[in-house]
Amino acid sequence: MSGKRLLISLAHPDDESFGLGGLIGKYVAQGIEVDYICGTKGDRGTIADEHLQKYGSVEAVRDAELNCASKVLGFRQVYKLGYSDSGMRGSPFNDDPHCLIQADEQAVTGQIVGIMRETQPQVVITFDPFGGYGHPDHIYMHHATTRAFHVASDPAQYPEFPGVYQPQKLYYMVLSRRQLRFFILLMRLRGVDPRKAGVNQDLDYVEILDNTLLPTTKIDVHAYSDLWQAASLCHASQVNPRTGIPRFLRRIVTRRQSLYRAFPAVFNGAKLERDIFEGVRF
Repeated sequence: MSGKRLLISLAHPDDESFGLGGLIGKYVAQGIEVDYICGTKGDRGTIADEHLQKYGSVEAVRDAELNCASKVLGFRQVYKLGYSDSGMRGSPFNDDPHCLIQADEQAVTGQIVGIMRETQPQVVITFDPFGGYGHPDHIYMHHATTRAFHVASDPAQYPEFPGVYQPQKLYYMVLSRRQLRFFILLMRLRGVDPRKAGVNQDLDYVEILDNTLLPTTKIDVHAYSDLWQAASLCHASQVNPRTGIPRFLRRIVTRRQSLYRAFPAVFNGAKLERDIFEGVRF
């Protein structure tokens, strides 16, 4: 092992694969220990009967799919916080007392602090402030993970989780504007409304484009395009065949993983980073 450790903190089964599959594959291949926090069970939304008949419930389907993807990607450990999916904005599930956004944020932050102190990552990745596409659970995990990053080294904070520790770098997932414009064009060419994309037609790619941050970091992951796809296909209940793209186009689109470095701050005019472990002390 390289001594390098990465912690990824997201919201749903499939976020790790769709959003970061190539990056995870690359760093695992380099001997880096990668751990994953999944905030919810992903137990909302529409799932085809073929999947429900096999597993019996949405929760069981999503859990099996996450286990599949975790093996493909090579996580060291997966931490499942176990909250219910809150659904998209305005969903009646937003009011479910068991859903993530109704959970005590102090308590969830504490869970993440405990995992940070246990795994001691030098680098942490989570969602951007908009949560990628505005999902309430994504935004919640952004806030909880960001706060955990900044308090994990304070012994007065969450003393029930011993072993204070300070990660060195914090990143937010982002898409490049070029990629987003490409996706929007591709969907329109295929007759798909980019404001109503996805299995549940609840993804608005135009809004995503308007809220995306400018990348500070771009990681070359082209060699892991097939692994990225394999992990994504584990989440079969969430894949819409109509929005799939040919392999050669997918390789172009997934050549680089874009990130925004939230800490330490990046000054205007700084060159793009090419490695999230650049400058990390060991």
